[in-house]
Amino acid sequence: MKVGLALGGGAIRGLAHIGVLKVIKKHQIPIDFIVGTSMGGAIGGLVAAGIDIEEIEEFVLNTPSYRFVDIGFHKNGIFAGNKIYAMLIHFLEQKGFGDIRIEDLKIPFRAVSVDLMKGNVFVFEEGSLVLAIRATTSVPGIFSPVHYQGKVLVDGGVLNNLPADLVREAGMNVVLAVDVEREHEEQEPRNLFEVVYRSFTIMTTVQRRTNLRYADVVFRPEVGHIFAFDISRTRECIEAGEREAQNRIHEVIALLN
Repeated sequence: MKVGLALGGGAIRGLAHIGVLKVIKKHQIPIDFIVGTSMGGAIGGLVAAGIDIEEIEEFVLNTPSYRFVDIGFHKNGIFAGNKIYAMLIHFLEQKGFGDIRIEDLKIPFRAVSVDLMKGNVFVFEEGSLVLAIRATTSVPGIFSPVHYQGKVLVDGGVLNNLPADLVREAGMNVVLAVDVEREHEEQEPRNLFEVVYRSFTIMTTVQRRTNLRYADVVFRPEVGHIFAFDISRTRECIEAGEREAQNRIHEVIALLN
């Protein structure tokens, strides 16, 4: 029985993935395949490399919030570098995995991005893990695209923000998905970043809903009320993921027995 995990995008809300993965580990549920988009790609890539989920949590919680903020302007995006994700990449490099390739990871892994040149999904199945994470987390209009093999790559959420379909296509018997987006935010965006990101998530809603049908269990942490780039809510997101997984882990165990 092979278990695959689809981790969706959601900026800061995506840190709820950490809480879900902690519970999965606690119940000794083996993960045979991970596909991630955006923050799901960043967290999933670290886990696939063999970094313990508690170590990732400790790093995120102990990094001062000001280190995640890097406001600047660039011709292709508001931020010249997506620093919250860059910090996770730095952590990966600190652990000695800076030059690791996707095909050499402990857990088979895929990162979803979108090629602006061709207008289609591009899935990293091999090559640099760091590059794949940079590409899948490059939110259009906010972070600069990644140039790779003649492609101009941005956040995979543009076309596939919850890649449960790719997990099923990989032949997994049980597909677990973590959905950290909300249907719609009925509160006014606080700044330009929120306007851009809100518009982005509205566009991805239909595809996200469609992909949920490929999942056997969908974890939906209660993080929809948290603004996408509210760094101060990091711990709250992780705890929400943990609560949701504790409440639904029996469904996973039932599928495996």
